[in-house]
Amino acid sequence: MEKITKREILEYLETIQGEITDIQHRSDSIGDSENRCSSDTLEELVNELRFNIETQGLKEAKSEEPMGPDGLPLNFPYHTESN
Repeated sequence: MEKITKREILEYLETIQGEITDIQHRSDSIGDSENRCSSDTLEELVNELRFNIETQGLKEAKSEEPMGPDGLPLNFPYHTESN
């Protein structure tokens, strides 16, 4: 599997932002304040993610646990001991 680049992530976020804008315009035109509120929250999250990527870059997650192809630790689900 090929790794995605920072530029590709930012392009995805730009596309998502365009879709959010469309939702906001449709919500405004039909007076749907609940969808407008949800789209505003989504827009804030996308903007925060874009800002963090642009200013702080991306870091690879490091884990001590061996990971399976599904991204979960190989010992998942975790077994807890009861007292």
